Amino acid sequence: MLGTVLLVAGCTPGGGSGSPTPTPTSTPTATSTPTAAPTPTPMAFPTPDPAIAEPTPEGAVAAGTQFLALYDYAYSIGDAAPLLAMSAEGCVTCASIGEDVAAMTDGGFTAESDPLRVVMTDSAEIREGEWFRVHLRVEQGAVETVTPDGVRQRTSEGGTVDFIFAMAWLGDRWRVEALDLVEITA
Repeated sequence: MLGTVLLVAGCTPGGGSGSPTPTPTSTPTATSTPTAAPTPTPMAFPTPDPAIAEPTPEGAVAAGTQFLALYDYAYSIGDAAPLLAMSAEGCVTCASIGEDVAAMTDGGFTAESDPLRVVMTDSAEIREGEWFRVHLRVEQGAVETVTPDGVRQRTSEGGTVDFIFAMAWLGDRWRVEALDLVEITA
């Protein structure tokens, strides 16, 4: 399932080589003029659920959901800084997302898709008020990559992925310590 491959390849440790780099498959003729893809409206900065302010299993789920919104935001505007600010330095998957967004932006590519949709949540408190495990099952729709010259190519059909977070409450905010992704196949 290509949709999940893009999501997983861009987010798992060692998974993928960064942004997709599609090559146009047609050559314009003298009688046709390629048209650039319309510029999508960038996503607004996501507002977190108020539950994010509490060191509870519900707060941990809100933090994981905010991370997903920041993931969408990073790819929408080409800036992973807010997502990385929520991530521990040792979170390999988080760093990989940042690298993929930077490579996409540096190459002049954009990615367009519907926002990730959380379809199932689960959380467990590992150490009271401090450490939490969060499991979010997420659906992603089709993804289109737009090359610097405006050519669109569907790079993913979408799919379902489980995001499994190790989250820490730092007294006033959440940090993603580790993130694992598991592709759900039919």
